[in-house]
Amino acid sequence: MDILVTLDTIKNCSEKGVLKLPPGSLVTKEARIFAASRGIKIYVGDDLLKEPFPINSPPAKKAVISVIGEDRVGIIAGISDVLAKNNVNILDITQTSIEGLFTMIMVVDISRCAVSFEELKKFLEERGKDLDVRVDAQREEVFRFMHRI
Repeated sequence: MDILVTLDTIKNCSEKGVLKLPPGSLVTKEARIFAASRGIKIYVGDDLLKEPFPINSPPAKKAVISVIGEDRVGIIAGISDVLAKNNVNILDITQTSIEGLFTMIMVVDISRCAVSFEELKKFLEERGKDLDVRVDAQREEVFRFMHRI
């Protein structure tokens, strides 16, 4: 059975220094970058994963997108469609539905976005209205500043 290891998985991992995964596990690029920045070595089976190095890509400018509303078909597709049409890459995503309430948080790379961040927020909010959900987008540095201890 394949296991998908995301940034969230690595952040919540209690292992210190070494993470051993079963053969066939897949580790996202963001999870590998985070692990490397914390000195965590990741093994898939007996193979040590190499640290990821961006090739010919600008440093990521990130944003955090949150979506909340009643669960229904098409929410992830609708929000992802807006992002794809504006050349925004989804780096990490988590979503859940509890008793009909849908929540999703995405970390996205806006470094190659085709429109200004304010325009992207407007497009996301408009799509959110179409989907009957609330969509909020913040630049990562603003999000981190607002949620620091």
